[in-house]
Amino acid sequence: MSLDTKEVGELLSRIALKDRSAFEALYSLTGSRLYHLLVSIVKDEGLAADLLQEGFLKLWFRQHSYPIDYPWAWLCQSMRNLAIDELRKARYSKEESVSDPMSEADKGLATLEHSAHPEHQKLSYCLQALTPEKRSVIVLAYEHGMSHEEIVEHVKSPLGTVKSWIRRGLMELKRCLN
Repeated sequence: MSLDTKEVGELLSRIALKDRSAFEALYSLTGSRLYHLLVSIVKDEGLAADLLQEGFLKLWFRQHSYPIDYPWAWLCQSMRNLAIDELRKARYSKEESVSDPMSEADKGLATLEHSAHPEHQKLSYCLQALTPEKRSVIVLAYEHGMSHEEIVEHVKSPLGTVKSWIRRGLMELKRCLN
C-alpha cells in the first residue's frame, strides 16, 4: 500500500476540526505502519498497541497545528517521541527501584572485593575509605550512569552538595589510588 502524504495532511487538517470520519480514515490508513514503527522501538507488541492508542488519543484531544509539508513525517516523529518517552519512563522507574543508594554502593563494593584483580581490590579499599555519601554518589554516577539531576532526586540532597561530594570523593580516590 502506497501512502499518500497529501491525503495524510488533509486528514490531519480535518481531524483538527474534530472530523470523526477523518480520524477513522487516518487510523485505517496509517495505524498498521505506525504500530510496526512503535514495535521496532519498544520491542513489545502490547506496549506498542497501547502507545498507538495513546498517540491517536492525543492527536484527537490536543489542539495541534499540523505541518502542511511533511504530515506523514510529523506523525511518525510524534509516535516515535511517544515511544522514546515511554522507554525513558521505564528506565527511570527501574532506577528508582533502588531503595537505598548507600546499600547499592555497598553491593558494587562487594563485587570489587571478590575480584581477583589487585586493582579492583585497591579501588574497593579506597571506596570504603570514603564517607557513605561520597561513595554513594560516585557509585550512582559512574556505576549506574546517573546524571547529577537523577542523583539529586535519588539521594534527596541539593545539586551543589551532590556535585561537591562527587568532586571531593574523586579527589580522595585519586590520592588513595596513587
